[in-house]
Amino acid sequence: MSPPDEFERIAALTRGLGVGAGVVLGPGDDAAVLRPRAGHDLVATTDTFVEGRHFRREQLPLEAIGRRLAAANLSDLAAMAAEPRWALFSFAIGEHWSEADVLALQHAAAVALEAEGATIVGGNLSRTSGPLVVSVTLLGEVEHGLHWTRAGARPGDVLAVTGTPGLAGHALAEAASGAAWPSAYLSPPCRVQVARTLAAAGGVTAAIDLSDGLSGDLAHLARASGVGAELDAAALSPGALEPSDDYELLLALDPPQCEALEAAARAAGAPLTRIGRCVSDGLWVLGPHGARRALEVRGYDHFA
Repeated sequence: MSPPDEFERIAALTRGLGVGAGVVLGPGDDAAVLRPRAGHDLVATTDTFVEGRHFRREQLPLEAIGRRLAAANLSDLAAMAAEPRWALFSFAIGEHWSEADVLALQHAAAVALEAEGATIVGGNLSRTSGPLVVSVTLLGEVEHGLHWTRAGARPGDVLAVTGTPGLAGHALAEAASGAAWPSAYLSPPCRVQVARTLAAAGGVTAAIDLSDGLSGDLAHLARASGVGAELDAAALSPGALEPSDDYELLLALDPPQCEALEAAARAAGAPLTRIGRCVSDGLWVLGPHGARRALEVRGYDHFA
């Protein structure tokens, strides 16, 4: 049999996809037709994975690549307190990737997205002589006026994180020396539900996802909010300040509501760890005996 052509590949990628709520017209036409719910705003994000830059195929199972691609997009929506709804996939397929390979990657991503309520509604397919490039555009919804942003943190607000910042960077370094990948790297936890829970409770003044590393993303939040930050070195996990794509959340919390928010996060399955506070200016790390040093910002930069 001859290799499948473009349209046979598209048919294979769309075969068996579910029809999600709000999908008036799904895959198969020039564009999808979607119907947002009344009283909600649309939230849109996109992430691209490039073979050799975001992953090395010889290091990771195809399913892990797909799950991490989904996690990158879901984490952006979690940082906005949004609910995932619809996804678009675009592939530029390298010559050494078979149809089965691409199907395995997309299926793993689709399962991770569907677990959070998002349905694949279309995309694009092309071929390249270079590495695989795959992009996901994820659309979600959030109730009018309830979205989070990086702006809004105030001096005195408590800084807290979900999960273990630095874990992904540490896992990557360990894998380079032959260590096994931890399950949290192969299948990153999703923080959408805890974000939705905390947004409903109120008291989160600013938020950002930790896809580039705690120190770099903290700098983004501080800049957007017009504040500084002081981190407690004793509260940080090893490697927390190094570049690391963890897909966790950094949150600024209103101090009087911290305990209630921590209880809500525990109930939602993602306990919060207090790591510092917002101050008027500067980025600092507080060490033993109150000694304070300037924070070295080390976020991931594609062009550095």
